[in-house]
Amino acid sequence: MASSSMPYTIRPTSPDSLVLEAWGQGYMFGSLLVMIAITMANIKKAILLHKLIVVELLLALGHRTFIFLDEPGYGWYLSITAVGLNVSWSLHNLIAWMKLRGFFSQLGTRLYLGTLLLAQPYWVLEIYANFAFFNFGDPLFLRTRLDPWWIFTTFFLIYKIQRGYKRQLLQLFRISPRFGLTLFFLCLSIAFVVVDTCAILGVFDLDLPTGIEPFWKFAFVFKCLSDTIILDDFKSALEQVHQDRFRDLLQPGDIELRTPQ
Repeated sequence: MASSSMPYTIRPTSPDSLVLEAWGQGYMFGSLLVMIAITMANIKKAILLHKLIVVELLLALGHRTFIFLDEPGYGWYLSITAVGLNVSWSLHNLIAWMKLRGFFSQLGTRLYLGTLLLAQPYWVLEIYANFAFFNFGDPLFLRTRLDPWWIFTTFFLIYKIQRGYKRQLLQLFRISPRFGLTLFFLCLSIAFVVVDTCAILGVFDLDLPTGIEPFWKFAFVFKCLSDTIILDDFKSALEQVHQDRFRDLLQPGDIELRTPQ
């Protein structure tokens, strides 16, 4: 976490900070570019989910190039491209619901989508806070970095898998490697979010300018990977888990199995 004496409005001047940020931006840009290429190679025009995933990745791509600019363009370009990044985060929550909607009841769907809609003013505030922080030093940005929806959907999916299918993460790798990797990357993303939050709150001091911490970049890439590994094949991946569990049942009707429609 940056010290209070460190200016917020200038491009990092420390060689270590510049190297770390340049590496982090290159890592994210390259990862997103590869994911876009893979998604485009497998896209089906009739499937809305594929198109939304490509849009999600494209919106975040531009934010990974502001290291090449100097002040004052550095802060302005960072904040402008952060708009697309924030939109992609919100879009990811919608994509997560589209994949898991078969698990939601009608009331659950209304609650999830309703809270997602009500959260949009927060994203507007986040965009303003980013601009005010990196251009004028307003610390509001340090108190608004929060996105609980995709974390909820991750734990919700794990809960449904363990309750309905009685399968642990390692078993999922054997049954459906892509589905197991999806859950694994989601768990990794949450772990890096926790580490990033600890860095922001000052639990440990990295002596880096705010936003240069690499942990949120890892969290974001792993979160995007969870969208691209399984596209419209999400239902068939769950059906593999369903069939594996069904073979283990000793008596019909022991548990209720339901694959999203």
